[in-house]
This record gives sequence, C-alpha cells and structure tokens, in this order.
Amino acid sequence: MGFGLHLGWSIEGLIGSHHKVDASYLSPHVGLSAQLEAGTKIFGCNWLLTEVIFDLMSNAFKSLCRLVDICMIKGCDKALRVYTLETQVENLPK
Repeated sequence: MGFGLHLGWSIEGLIGSHHKVDASYLSPHVGLSAQLEAGTKIFGCNWLLTEVIFDLMSNAFKSLCRLVDICMIKGCDKALRVYTLETQVENLPK
C-alpha cells in the first residue's frame, strides 16, 4: 500500500445518482498526490511526500525522512523535493 502526501487547495463536488452520492475532489494538488502514490511503486517505498509537507513537520518527524529525489511532476511548473518516511508505523511518535 502506498501513500502520496501533498498540501494544497481543492474543490469538492458531489457525483452519483439519487441512490448513492460520493464526494469528488478536483485540483492540480489532488492529481499530484495521486502521482506520488503511484510513485511509491517506482521508488519501492510506502510513503512519498513533497517538500510542502516536509517543511511543516516537526524536527522529530523530519529526522525520520529521507530525500528520495528532486522531480519534475506533471502539472507542476518547478521541480519538487520528494521525501519518504523511513520507519515502521508502530514506531512513530505519538
């Protein structure tokens, strides 16, 4: 299972029918998170997060991260630093 984490705006909209309605989120940031999630398979890790998320982390969490690459991601106009979280979920600080 892979997780792609990024921070940005999105627009929520409802899709479906009278019987079932689901929420859908649209923005370039949502697409970037989806591309990061797909990238976990390429890089062989469970977590990929952008520098936007990394910069908001505490020093304790930053010490658990490793820079994976600096990538040009489709839909972005600049290269982003991409990090992974190098730990078991059970060992994360509470």
